[in-house]
Amino acid sequence: MLWKNRAVLAILPALAALLALSTAPAPTALPDVASGLETGREGLARYQWRLRTEMKVDGVSRLTKLEDVHLGPDGGLVTKKTVRYDKRPEPTPFPGNDPRSDRQRPLTSAEEERLAEAAMEVMQLYARLSPDVVRRWQERAELLPPDPGRPGLVRVTGRGLGRLQDEATLYLNEKSRIVEEIEVKTTVSPEIRDIAFLRAEFEKIPAPGAPPGLRVPGRIFLNMEYRGRRVTLDMTTTDYSSWP
Repeated sequence: MLWKNRAVLAILPALAALLALSTAPAPTALPDVASGLETGREGLARYQWRLRTEMKVDGVSRLTKLEDVHLGPDGGLVTKKTVRYDKRPEPTPFPGNDPRSDRQRPLTSAEEERLAEAAMEVMQLYARLSPDVVRRWQERAELLPPDPGRPGLVRVTGRGLGRLQDEATLYLNEKSRIVEEIEVKTTVSPEIRDIAFLRAEFEKIPAPGAPPGLRVPGRIFLNMEYRGRRVTLDMTTTDYSSWP
């Protein structure tokens, strides 16, 4: 299952590393996110944090997991302790004579497994981005004017980050050029059939003495349509502290 796969949850440090900029670039320059990816993991490896993960299918919560985690020597995510693991029971089906029974689509364990695996593959795709891949995307990306819908932020946007047809947008602080958000419009598979949307919101690492340029994802949100189901994956991080 998705929830037991460490590679999926490792998207958090991988995305955090994208934002590890030691100095702010010039106002008209693109941030060097590829170099940030190379150096950020080292900084994040000195911390542990609490990770909350929730999966919903068609708006109904299916599972919630709360863990204390940190990075291992290989850069993967290590669970220090599972604080809570709640799996929701199947909803009670409506009686056959209830008009709503025609619209009810009970979620089987096998289908839930397929949905979880599909979400896992999307998350893994962007978690595994190498610095070279990010650098090639960065060379094609375009710096846009301030976003009227997000005061104080400018945008860097480009296609082909994880898939040829995807569109990734970085929202930067207009003054510091530090990344505040990342949004990716992509597909569940290479074929353009099912749409997925990924958003990561970043913040200064909330721990005493943390490097000012190291940013961590306070929240990562995935919303996708797959095989007639709507699946959301919501991850949040809290309680950062020094590690080990």
